[in-house]
Amino acid sequence: MIYKPRHFSLQEMVCPHVFKKYGETAWQFMDDKLLMTVDLLRDQLGPIFGNNYDMPEEERVKRGLPLFDERGFRCIQCSLVQKAIKDGTLYVSPHMTGQGFDCDVAGKTAAQVRLWIVANEIKLPYPVRIEKNVTWLHIDSRNAGQGKVFLFNN
Repeated sequence: MIYKPRHFSLQEMVCPHVFKKYGETAWQFMDDKLLMTVDLLRDQLGPIFGNNYDMPEEERVKRGLPLFDERGFRCIQCSLVQKAIKDGTLYVSPHMTGQGFDCDVAGKTAAQVRLWIVANEIKLPYPVRIEKNVTWLHIDSRNAGQGKVFLFNN
């Protein structure tokens, strides 16, 4: 069975290339553990924002938001992946396996969210990795084997 989160649309979770090709069946590419975890974070922390490419441009501009289209699952057509290929850089991001999600939490800095996650790790349904020293929250369900919350530098 595929877990579909209560609080997130598929477009927030997958790049536009994947959504265009697979539509609603693209849930198959997302890791259930990640989806359950971000649903819990939304329950606990309030609104969380991932991709916004399906938001009308005038609405994004009005809100002062940049275009986000690679914050969840990334395919080989995504610009970050294409750049790595062009540069000859190894790219093994959890975003490529549906295990990674970048987001912002309304009214909170990424540092505040990271602190909350560490302080409340007992509430998490699964172990997670959290990227340190970035201005957004990167969370993934890749198993680091290092406790419930593993903080890392990219």
